[in-house]
Amino acid sequence: MDGVRSCLLCCQACVGDGVDNEHDKSNPFALDNLLSAGTISVDVQGRHLHCAHGHESDTWHPVPSQQLPISFLTEHQFLRATCRLGTSQRVLYIRIYLVPTDSPIVKESLRYRTEVILKEGHRHLQALLPSIVQDQRSWNADELSSISQPQKYFLPRDIDNRTMAEIYNDLPSLVSSTIAVKHEIRGLRSTLYEYQRQSVAMMIEKELSNQPIQDPLYIPISNMHGERFYFQPSTLTAARECPTVARCKGGILCEELGTGKTVMVLGLILATINQLSQPEESLLDYRPVMSPLAYRTFPADEYHNARRRAGMHKSLALDVTRVPSLVEILLHRIRTWGDKVDTRSHEEQLEASNLWQLLQANTPFYHHYTVKSPMHGLGSSRTRRRVSEYPRLMHLTTATLVVVPVNLLGQWDREILKHCHSTLRYLVVQQTTKIPSAKALASDYDLIIMTDSRFRRESVNNKVVHLHKLKPCTCAPFTGSRVPNCRCPSDPAVSPLLQIRWKRLVIDEGHTSGNSAATLNYFVRELSIERKWIVTGTPTSNILGLSLGRKQDEDIENDIGVDSTYSLPTMMDCSASDTSSISDSGAENIVRVWGTYDYVNLRKLGAMISDFLAVPQFHSDLKLFGSHVSAPLCDRRGPRVGAVKVLSQVMEMVMVRHRIEDVEEEVVLPPMRHTPIYMDLDAYAAKSYNAMQASIAINAIDSEREGQDYIFHPRNAKSLQNAIDNLSQGMFWSVSDILFNVDQIRREAPKFLARAIEAKVPDHDMALLEEALTHAEAIAKDPLWRAMQLHEDVPFRVTGMDAAVFEAWTRGRLKDRSRVHDLMHANRLRPLMSLGQLVEEGRELDSNERARCEKKLTQIHDVTNAAQMKKMVSDVKDELEVIKEKEKVYQTEDLGHHSAPSPSDLLRSSLLSETYIGPSLSTKLNFILSEYLRYATDMSPPLREQCVMTFESSETFRVFLMELKLGARGLNLISASRVIFCEPVWHPDVEAQAIKRAHRIGQTRPITVKTLVIRHTAEEAMVSRRHFLKGSSKIPRMATEVGMRHFLETLKDKSSHLPTPQKIWSHHQPQISMLSILVISQIIQQTGL
Repeated sequence: MDGVRSCLLCCQACVGDGVDNEHDKSNPFALDNLLSAGTISVDVQGRHLHCAHGHESDTWHPVPSQQLPISFLTEHQFLRATCRLGTSQRVLYIRIYLVPTDSPIVKESLRYRTEVILKEGHRHLQALLPSIVQDQRSWNADELSSISQPQKYFLPRDIDNRTMAEIYNDLPSLVSSTIAVKHEIRGLRSTLYEYQRQSVAMMIEKELSNQPIQDPLYIPISNMHGERFYFQPSTLTAARECPTVARCKGGILCEELGTGKTVMVLGLILATINQLSQPEESLLDYRPVMSPLAYRTFPADEYHNARRRAGMHKSLALDVTRVPSLVEILLHRIRTWGDKVDTRSHEEQLEASNLWQLLQANTPFYHHYTVKSPMHGLGSSRTRRRVSEYPRLMHLTTATLVVVPVNLLGQWDREILKHCHSTLRYLVVQQTTKIPSAKALASDYDLIIMTDSRFRRESVNNKVVHLHKLKPCTCAPFTGSRVPNCRCPSDPAVSPLLQIRWKRLVIDEGHTSGNSAATLNYFVRELSIERKWIVTGTPTSNILGLSLGRKQDEDIENDIGVDSTYSLPTMMDCSASDTSSISDSGAENIVRVWGTYDYVNLRKLGAMISDFLAVPQFHSDLKLFGSHVSAPLCDRRGPRVGAVKVLSQVMEMVMVRHRIEDVEEEVVLPPMRHTPIYMDLDAYAAKSYNAMQASIAINAIDSEREGQDYIFHPRNAKSLQNAIDNLSQGMFWSVSDILFNVDQIRREAPKFLARAIEAKVPDHDMALLEEALTHAEAIAKDPLWRAMQLHEDVPFRVTGMDAAVFEAWTRGRLKDRSRVHDLMHANRLRPLMSLGQLVEEGRELDSNERARCEKKLTQIHDVTNAAQMKKMVSDVKDELEVIKEKEKVYQTEDLGHHSAPSPSDLLRSSLLSETYIGPSLSTKLNFILSEYLRYATDMSPPLREQCVMTFESSETFRVFLMELKLGARGLNLISASRVIFCEPVWHPDVEAQAIKRAHRIGQTRPITVKTLVIRHTAEEAMVSRRHFLKGSSKIPRMATEVGMRHFLETLKDKSSHLPTPQKIWSHHQPQISMLSILVISQIIQQTGL
């Protein structure tokens, strides 16, 4: 340390108070004007340090140039640093002072940094800042003080491993500080809960407040002396004051599913019903609010200038010679002042007078000119040629445009009738409805509702340039008035939606706007909208909004019996490409790395914020969300310090929601119980299931589980999904014209065995192959099973049928009467004919059927298609009335109620009056068979809506059979108190969303949920694997999940678990109570139900 000793006195003076230099505090880079971040310490034992004999204002030395990377950062004014040697002369303490970027002089000097310097400086800061210590001992270079207390760092070192969903759930319940919504909103029939009123108030505040807000990209942090300043994690820069940004007039209403978001939106519309939209802001163009009356007749300068600019000042249609009358001034002010003038309470009187027509016709508007930058005129004279162009007339309105999914259009209509008084003027635009003119939309309605598909159709008519070619209106005024009676035709190439400055746009189930390439987003960009709202309980796919009522239902999955056979904990698939990862789940100090799944959801949220909502800060730079929010979170080493906090602040800036505990203080849902119903396949259904699973097992062994022949190979994803769909279908009922390939398997069995022996497959695989071939052989030799494959409908067990009738009407080899109970297809149960006619018609039908079957055998078919199954169900329904009448007769006889009415003459005269129709060969069909309504994708939207209304209001139809992908979002079906899933649902969130159709606000009865599970099949394995994966941040696709793959590749013999025919016969169809039942299935299309 010779260098230090040669300047030992100077260094001692630095330690003491001997130095008293004067410093220029007006210099923005003076230490007093910088942010004291803390200190770092460097071991300098054995190194030569030379004193520069200079001192900074804090009496410490400048940092020697050898101390990189600090020298680079100080040279380019990222920070300043001073140093001092410790008393042991082995440790060099360095004070770090950050340069605040919000000083005007500093900003000017920092403008000249190149991209290379910024990138290199960022790299050095990223290494330096986490090591800065905020400790008074180190700040004073005191090596003798106690170091027992834990060190405090400049950047917090607390690891925040919360997922995006956990961050969302931790957002605080927002309460407006400036707006209060009354208990009764005028026009709203219903009374809002307190949390609903708070949400409406917060939405109004976001729409109306012009006060800037703090930049969410900065987080608060303290300097060495406890003073607060603000730090931006993405750029690693600091500021003394938090920058402010413009508010977004709108946001995301993301209250929990089932908490009444629709009525909140209606409350918002009614609370602001008289507020008029304002012209779109422009720095280059003055856009006054005008009415047709004022534009044509008022002599004021703003109207005179508007007429002159549009070329209307010399028009003969104008009448500007008279001073406006008091009535004319009122007609203008009432329409342009919006909520400053209340005409709602006087509508009846106005309608009775001749003023109402004049008011409606005097629709306010503004002129929108295509204004180019002043720099545009600096080109050559040939490029500055004047182009004749008229202003685009934009109508101002008090109306709100609501876009909903097609299956929710009717529900919005019903919710309006339920919650609102008739004073709300609304228009429901159906798929075939012609949209009224822009003027009518702007003046005649408070609310316009249309489907998203109808909204997209309007995007085709987007020739906005045509609006600049329309000449100003010169239509004559109303008789006795100067208000123009405009009858100008509209341009068919331009949608009326593009000619209105909308007050508000609401997208229900608006999480679809997370796709920036969506047509919906494209058309929204074309529209002129003042306020935008996304309404959804699931903003992204990992934020589900399913917590309401969950506290009392924590044991839902625990109620499901789990067979450890399917747990396979050592085979968990933890692909880093799809999921987030924590390298050691047992270590609390390991950082969770955000994976691809997280990034995709961040990108969706970014598209909503930057593209759809057009939040000013992010809309001006569409890459800002990715660079300042997503990138710091998705760093390969884990989220950077403060990145999670930034995401939380961005979400809080745009989202309106309440924590579930605050909602449940007011709302307590009735209990919900979810239990599985374990069932056995019928013996013949089990054979079909075994045939399909045998094919999968043989494929796995024959392909040695590798290569493109292996069904689980990535290139075979479509074939694998088809196989899984067929298995799911088979557990309801399924047939195959090609007999599920069992004949082909029989023929090629020797080849399969030979190849397995040659490949030296393991013993367990050889045993599995032999078992699969044995099953295929046994199934192929069953004549009755083969006969069933020729007909798509489900056979029923029948007793007491006349022998001749049975022989004539039973299909194919089902005529074998050696069984205890006969089998017959439901569409052949025709009870109301004479014996001769019945036998003759049966023989004729059988002959025709054989011819059809022989023709079908020449064609290649696979499992039952939807059209076939629909026909079967139609035939079944034709016979249900007779079956139910007969059931009543049997119940009367069994109970011995001799006073009960005797069977009808119709039933008594039937030859089949002694015939009893038992259960079908489909266990699940037996469970749900009753009077039911359907709700599926093959139905037209109006028919689906009619079914919803019928189910909600009728006492006749108490079962609603719904396709899962349609039943999982948006619908309100609180009439149902029982929910039955025809098969287990792989994704818990999809299942929970479907349950929320019934378990939501307004439900007064306990909810019973049942999931039908076939024992010892892929369904039972699915339930077990889902339980095993409970709590995972992302559920993998079922086709790729390791445990399910293992099960599907391993043949499970169903025949050993089948009940005897007598036991099957004893299974009674469950009695359906008068409670409404919602039956949800993923395979309605395949089953044809």
